[in-house]
Amino acid sequence: MRKRGGNGVGAALLTGLLGGASVLAGAVSATQSANAQVVLEGILITGDTAGGAPVAGETVGTAFTVITGEQLQQQGIKYASDALRQVPGVAVSRTGSFGELTQIRIRGAEGNHVLVLVDGVEVADPSQGEFDFSSLLTENIERIEVLRGAQSALWGADALAGVINIVTKAGSRGTNVQASFEAGSFDTYQGSGRIAHGNDLFRFALSGTQLSTNGFDISEFGRTIADPTSEDDGYVNRTLSFKGDIDLLPFFNVSAVLRHVDRLGDADDQDFTFGSPTQGFTIDRFSQSGSKEAFARVEATLSTFQDHWEHAVYFSMSDIERENFNDLGRFSSGNSSTRETTGYRSTLKFDTPELLDARHTIVELYEQETETFRNTAPTAVGSAGERRERMTKSLVGEYRLSLLDSIFLTAAVRSDDFDGFDDAVTYRTTGAYVVRETGTRLHASYGEGVKPPSFFEQFGFVPDTFDGNPNLVPETSVSWDVGIEQRIIPGILTVDVTYFEANLDNEIFSTFSLTPTGFRSSVANEDEESTREGIEVSLTATPTDWLSIKGSYTYLEAFENRNGVRLLEVRRPQHSGSLDIFARFLDGRARANLGIVYNGEMDDLEFVNTTPQTRITLPEYTVVRLGAEYDLSDQITWYARGENVFNEDYQEVYTFETAGASFYTGIRMNLSDVLGDDYGSLK
Repeated sequence: MRKRGGNGVGAALLTGLLGGASVLAGAVSATQSANAQVVLEGILITGDTAGGAPVAGETVGTAFTVITGEQLQQQGIKYASDALRQVPGVAVSRTGSFGELTQIRIRGAEGNHVLVLVDGVEVADPSQGEFDFSSLLTENIERIEVLRGAQSALWGADALAGVINIVTKAGSRGTNVQASFEAGSFDTYQGSGRIAHGNDLFRFALSGTQLSTNGFDISEFGRTIADPTSEDDGYVNRTLSFKGDIDLLPFFNVSAVLRHVDRLGDADDQDFTFGSPTQGFTIDRFSQSGSKEAFARVEATLSTFQDHWEHAVYFSMSDIERENFNDLGRFSSGNSSTRETTGYRSTLKFDTPELLDARHTIVELYEQETETFRNTAPTAVGSAGERRERMTKSLVGEYRLSLLDSIFLTAAVRSDDFDGFDDAVTYRTTGAYVVRETGTRLHASYGEGVKPPSFFEQFGFVPDTFDGNPNLVPETSVSWDVGIEQRIIPGILTVDVTYFEANLDNEIFSTFSLTPTGFRSSVANEDEESTREGIEVSLTATPTDWLSIKGSYTYLEAFENRNGVRLLEVRRPQHSGSLDIFARFLDGRARANLGIVYNGEMDDLEFVNTTPQTRITLPEYTVVRLGAEYDLSDQITWYARGENVFNEDYQEVYTFETAGASFYTGIRMNLSDVLGDDYGSLK
């Protein structure tokens, strides 16, 4: 592949920088007390409990990472998927330009093995069984929690490999008005606005974002060999969201979340025509794909016995319409899907201080989920166009135990009654042990996962290219991990190292058959187990009050099957890592950020040959991001950023080009409490 830039030594560069960060932190004073709280103090995790309320990060035995909204703003990251590139154990692949399919894989599993929640709403498309991260912008995100390992006992079928829990910004006391605007490369423009208000009775936040870009050409070829004229592949995203809650009584609260996403992206298609000069490659076409996505959740919470026993009932829904248009602008394929979830949750908390200062939490949950699916392709006649529906009834029990404020244990069991599949029972247990005197935290987890086939895998239909397989059975997995988090220098340097293992039974994989004109695909269950293991390392350093450093590294190993084929490694690098350095200047009014992402060699599939699924190796790459911002006043901040500043030429998906060097600038306006802190409060 032709290189725009880069020297191919990303792994060495990243290792050296991580080592330099450790040396820098070690050169700073180590005189702070070793009895200080471990680094996770103050971090709250919502996704690790079925109880709904956040728990302290230091009590969590699951391997996790938290990215705050403040970090996203400091780094200038606009797409949530780009933020996840710095999380250990996570692999990101985007099929071309900004609005195209963006998949997240955790610990070598598939994209549809990851449960994605936004404010408690499952946002994966029921038809595909996974969430396309190209639709998720960061402008309104309060924090992103990534929990690695099987979480099905808590969160159900989609959490086979992990959970990504996204919490958006809520209203608080007073009135807050924010707005931002930026422009940059590829004729990119983004405008955002947010208004929030809160008092003693209610709180709400209303936000909207529109992003448009002309994008870039994701094909190496023109529309034809004879006419190499290229066309850029643009993207438009409009996102509106509402989040609010009201205290109807001091012990009774009702909350609601609404979210709407309307997006349209240009696409180039792979040429699967036998004998074509561009067979197997992505070629310029004026194809488009779009979706309209609506999500909602309402929850009522009743606290009794002085908040020791909480009851909650909730309802959430999603409605997603997808459409694809061919090179002539004609509607070619699509599908519609819905999900409705109703549940009741009971959370009982009590203490037995005379018995090892024990604190207990018992959670019971009943949930019923109904999903529907229908192909909307013009030629989806007969069974291919039928409306499909299935229901899952689930019962969950979770017990959390804290001993001596140092030992934290959890156990959970879930029973799922699936329509059309065998019922499943999954288990999960975790443990964390904090030694405050040495700044040490040990953590471990064991979990089981189950993932039924998606509607599209069973009943999907794309004219001339894909047929579903209604005979599929669910995939299952068992995973465990163990790790240690250690404060090397109290208050300055912390390192976390985790070892993990996982397996996958009944893996669903793509099959291909030859037709007179090209390939036709379907899916089937693998008849043998695949396994994987790896090491995840994260580093946090604060050598001074104006400098902070974060780093990560992941090693992933997948074992071979009896045919010598390495399983589960397509688009998952064996080595990957990141480094982020943030600095403050001029009494905090000026800030700068350097971000480096390294992705090692990884396999992908190519269709240039007549034999489908031939493996090809994509080269390693290193992408560098730079950013700076300056407070022009207390209300206005100017910022600028550069992405892929060294113009690295690389591919995340074979034959799909990626963006070269790009630069953006904008302003943020923060008119906090413009009407005063007490405006609208109850007297």
